Amino acid sequence: MSRLAKAAPLALLFLACGNAGAEPLVCADMALVLAIDGSGSVTDAEYQFQKSAFAAAFRDDGIKSVLREAGTVMLTAVFWGDGEFPTQNLDWFVVHRGTGADTFADMVEIAERRVFGDTDIGSGLWVALDLLSEPKVCARRSIINLSGDGRETVAPKRRQRATLLQARQRAIRQGVTINALAITSDDPDLRAYYARNVVRGTGGFTMEVEDPADYATAIRSKLLRELSPRYVASLAAVEPARR
Repeated sequence: MSRLAKAAPLALLFLACGNAGAEPLVCADMALVLAIDGSGSVTDAEYQFQKSAFAAAFRDDGIKSVLREAGTVMLTAVFWGDGEFPTQNLDWFVVHRGTGADTFADMVEIAERRVFGDTDIGSGLWVALDLLSEPKVCARRSIINLSGDGRETVAPKRRQRATLLQARQRAIRQGVTINALAITSDDPDLRAYYARNVVRGTGGFTMEVEDPADYATAIRSKLLRELSPRYVASLAAVEPARR
């Protein structure tokens, strides 16, 4: 498939959203950012395994089924690590009624590693929020799907994009839901830490995987929950109206 063919659905959506400052005519049903841990605690083999797990999930018939039900979903990924260095981001992809999921899976899988260092969760979330704030992004619901195997590094730094607290407060202001998957093989209390310090928003949830070998299964389960139109509809029913 050519670059033009892959980009066409996204261009059409942006045209439907109208010019900057105009009232949007059509928005995606959901914008989802995958925020994937690439810090130094993640080996190259584990990094590759994470990418393969996400790619396999978006090729899975069950995930494609909920994507078809979900309507139009904007997808991107942020690979985060040390906040003193740039994160690694993918372009936005639009999956409409399940079409385009394989292309997104391919792009996740071939992304070369360029992140290492400290576990700067706040910096990763901040970049995800930047992506969700881009003028071209128009979605009824915005979600960050964060996965990691450690807590925020608190050592003094020369530079840091944002602390975890700052990123979480910004997510609250933007109305973004953050869900988390804690890999607890090295920290049995990491799920509770993520629940207290990372997760936020209506319906925000934390999942846990103890054995990294079960990561792929956990990612699939997490995406099924996030993307399910019935789950999103149940949240909309209880979410207070925004002014």
